[in-house]
Amino acid sequence: MSGQAAIPRDNVAGSVDDDFESWVRASHPRLRRLAYLLTGDLDQAEDLLQSAYAKVLPRWKKVSTYNSPEAYMHRVMVNLRTSWWRRSRNREWSTGEIPEAARRATIPDEGDAVVQSQVLLAALRELPERQRAAVVLRHWCDLSEEETADVMNCSVGTVKSNASRGRAHLRAALTQSPDVSGAQKGDPR
Repeated sequence: MSGQAAIPRDNVAGSVDDDFESWVRASHPRLRRLAYLLTGDLDQAEDLLQSAYAKVLPRWKKVSTYNSPEAYMHRVMVNLRTSWWRRSRNREWSTGEIPEAARRATIPDEGDAVVQSQVLLAALRELPERQRAAVVLRHWCDLSEEETADVMNCSVGTVKSNASRGRAHLRAALTQSPDVSGAQKGDPR
């Protein structure tokens, strides 16, 4: 036996909790943005992120050894969102219009700066879950096709087709809607 004293179990658990807490603080802005883009609603995004953190915490000792714990978290978030969507799809009805009294749609940025794009977000909300996940992971989170396929638990071909269809839908939605960029650039409307 070496001359080192045994570390009490409570200190080991405390260091794991401290490690997880510091990882949460560092990853929160990026994962919050991903959650928002997956759900299209800030409140649902917060719920999704908290649920994902709750799922990862008991496994943190193992997850922290992965090359990219954040990639594991992406997968947890996509799986949770898909599960929620499947359970709620028979109870929710989507409409073609966004209510006027709704809270302004915003995308949380890493520095908590806010980028407004209601037309894009409305079009993103209209995408089926798999297409939305493929587009967000590939083009917002900048994951490769292989990384996206791993997160979505599907083939690279499925990622390519879902991302392509999603981009086509977004392109069509953006060309059909009136340009709102003038109002955001200081146009006094």
